Amino acid sequence: MLVVLFIMLFSMCRYSTGFGVTGGSALIHEFYSREVSNPIHLTVDTTFGNGEATIKAFISVNLSLGDQQLAAQFQEIPVDIKMAEAEKIGYDLLKSTNADKIPSDLEGMEASMEKLLTLIDDVYKYVDDVVEKRVAPDNDIGRLIADTLSSLPKMSPTAFDKLVNDGLQDQLLLVYLSSITRTQLSLAEKLNTAAQLI
Repeated sequence: MLVVLFIMLFSMCRYSTGFGVTGGSALIHEFYSREVSNPIHLTVDTTFGNGEATIKAFISVNLSLGDQQLAAQFQEIPVDIKMAEAEKIGYDLLKSTNADKIPSDLEGMEASMEKLLTLIDDVYKYVDDVVEKRVAPDNDIGRLIADTLSSLPKMSPTAFDKLVNDGLQDQLLLVYLSSITRTQLSLAEKLNTAAQLI
């Protein structure tokens, strides 16, 4: 399936589904061009057929003969994709074809913690190798490590444990409440269906 997004300036965004740029896309694009000058037509391949989401952007160029406009043509423009870390995690999950299900919040937190521990271990090994003079020091990496460590909040281990445990308790409460809500909605739906049959 191809999700087609029409991104407008000034926070206007609409989408439709389809396979690429079609006649219907041209009509929708024409509608939005009356609302905003030069809207961008963005297509995202959500099937991840080649292991990546093919993302393309198009602008409409008028084809005219003399002073008379004959048609509009879509021309592809370059796309530069920038994602925050949280978005990248979701994107990587969507493109992995072996994922049976989307992980729960706790499973996601566990995977994030495992990745964080791996990164911390890599930094630890690098610093240890530099101290033992097995690796030549790199000033840029040293500054990056120092900046990262200085951005961490100063707190005692007990305060950190309390913060993590409070967050974990909040996550567990949300899981419990969402389960109760699903059960209540399912029960209400069954009662409503039974009442309609009577």
